[in-house]
Amino acid sequence: MKKKIPLQILKTLEPFLKKESTIFEIIPQDQYLIKFVDKDKKSDFHFIIEEFKNQPAFSVLVNRKPHSDLATKIDRKWVNVNLLEKEFQSWVNILEEYDNIKSIFDDNIVEAFANEYYTEFEIIDEDAGINPLKVKQILLLDEHLEKIQNNIEKYKTEKNEAEIDNIINEVIELRENLTKKSKKWVIKKLSLVWGKISKQGPILIKEFLSETSKYLIKESVKFIVEKGIDLLP
Repeated sequence: MKKKIPLQILKTLEPFLKKESTIFEIIPQDQYLIKFVDKDKKSDFHFIIEEFKNQPAFSVLVNRKPHSDLATKIDRKWVNVNLLEKEFQSWVNILEEYDNIKSIFDDNIVEAFANEYYTEFEIIDEDAGINPLKVKQILLLDEHLEKIQNNIEKYKTEKNEAEIDNIINEVIELRENLTKKSKKWVIKKLSLVWGKISKQGPILIKEFLSETSKYLIKESVKFIVEKGIDLLP
């Protein structure tokens, strides 16, 4: 597939292609030269290189959304390859700003718990943003997630039904991607799942994030080193 894309385009995008971002991903497809999308499943933001031409200058047809930080509409235009990195970086910057800015749509409680779990680990592998977990790690982590998926529904009430269903969906997505996503992506997603479980209260924390569960996770993610803080008090 990569040999269908001019080498100069690959060289320009190589810094982004070599590492997996926490906010965008590359979508395998045959319609365009390359397609990046926002990792937020509720978002339709994208950066697509549709085609290229050599005359009058080596350029690519870029289809991006949002257009800018002032408008969320689609922008479709020819871009000189020498300016492609700048164009792509501007799109990434907008995604990062959306990711970082606080709004009424964010769940600050879940975010605080998730950040606590994530920052208590230091990823030391240089390839953590590229390579997947080892098979043994995947199986151990999947066992932990399977327990959550099979048992959390008994804690469902009319009040928390939507949140429990969301946790189950997040767990299913994580299990389906344990062999397809990078180590860093897995830990980020796991932290989010733990954050959502923690919001449900001490009973669920004790049930699914016990000392035994923590030991299991530590064994399954040996590529990270604790910063001297236990996962839970």
